[in-house]
Amino acid sequence: MNYNYLLIPLSIVLIIILLYLLWINGYLIISRKTAVLFVGLLRKKGRCKVKFKSCNGNVKRVIKINESKNYIFNLNTNISKGNVTAEIKDKNKRSLLQLDKSNQNATLNLNENERYYLILSFENADGELELTWS
Repeated sequence: MNYNYLLIPLSIVLIIILLYLLWINGYLIISRKTAVLFVGLLRKKGRCKVKFKSCNGNVKRVIKINESKNYIFNLNTNISKGNVTAEIKDKNKRSLLQLDKSNQNATLNLNENERYYLILSFENADGELELTWS
């Protein structure tokens, strides 16, 4: 019996499962932005560092938490134009924390078994940022 007709649907299902596993573990990043330049590290645990030019839009990723505790978030920016915000949301998409150039530090209690999202938003921004949490 020839099962070649099942190969394509099965491959699609396996790819979707792989992408989902990468997403929930923080390795897949959703990027909806336009920029002349966008270079940096977004996948490193406890740190995001980016340089950008004429950037609009947002970048979203899952934060993988290894232990339940109070985390200190620090946003260091050198923005010459525009606006940049970093936001932490829970699995229900409720905003837990928002950092920008006027509010650069905050403490947030995160639980090990929950999923959290980091969203970096850019509005016609030039410069660089570094977000750390520990």
